[in-house]
Amino acid sequence: GDIDAKSYGAYGTYRYQFPNTALYAKGKLGVAKTEIEGNYLVEDSNRKTISKDDTSLAGGVGLGYSVNPNFSVEAEYDMLGSDADLMTVGAQLKF
Repeated sequence: GDIDAKSYGAYGTYRYQFPNTALYAKGKLGVAKTEIEGNYLVEDSNRKTISKDDTSLAGGVGLGYSVNPNFSVEAEYDMLGSDADLMTVGAQLKF
C-alpha cells in the first residue's frame, strides 16, 4: 500500500548552550496538525482507503553541536500528537 503523511506546526523553542562547549540542547512546545492518507489491498483484492486528521499539542527535544558560528548539526525527537512521532537528524547553515 501507500501512505502519505504531512505535518504542520507552530512552536515556541528554547535553546540552552552548555557552558564552554559547542553542544546545545533545545526544547519546543506548540500545536501540530497531522494529516495521514493511505490505501492498501486486502485479501479479496479490494483496495481500502484510510484518512485521518489530528490537531493537538506537540513538543520535542533535541541535541546539537555548533561546528562553527555558521554551521551546526542536530538530532531531534518530536511528538506530534497521540499517533505520530518523528526523529530527525539535520544540519543548519546560517548566512
